[in-house]
Amino acid sequence: MKLIPDDNWRWYFDADQARLMLDLANGMTFRSRFSATMLTPDAFNPSDFCVEDAALFFTYQEKCLTLNIDAQAKAELVLNALVANRFLKPLMPKSWHFAALGHGEYCPQLGELVWVRLNERLEDACFMVVDTGDKASLCLLAQAELALSGKVMVLGEAIKIMHDRLCPVDEGADHAQSSLHFAHAG
Repeated sequence: MKLIPDDNWRWYFDADQARLMLDLANGMTFRSRFSATMLTPDAFNPSDFCVEDAALFFTYQEKCLTLNIDAQAKAELVLNALVANRFLKPLMPKSWHFAALGHGEYCPQLGELVWVRLNERLEDACFMVVDTGDKASLCLLAQAELALSGKVMVLGEAIKIMHDRLCPVDEGADHAQSSLHFAHAG
């Protein structure tokens, strides 16, 4: 089933589940992955799915087309990206997990897929940029999982990453099997 935003979609906070929900108005409800402590006060008040939400939805959805994950995972990533962009409290960068890539003044675009290289082992990971800043961007994990310093991140989990750690993903690449080679600063 393909999701298409409409005027009947509604955001609301479910106190029993302690999660922000999106009523998709067709008998389906999306439960965000972010706990109540991670959300801004606006998340606790019911609100309509607005035009800006719909525009972001289509931006994120378009960027996800090249990801080698199933349709349900793409939908989950897109909807969690909306929640993160609109309702997530600011995060501090945790860039120490990733190698500096020496890309100069690279500034990712909203919805862009990016790669990082882990510091602790030679492994790359894919993220989606959901909110951009001057020096760092809020990103969601755009793959099934990632072991990071003894913790396992899962699809759609948020982390803020400095831009010098990000590398743009080339359009059309097979992201699940791509092996990027980053230049090591010397």
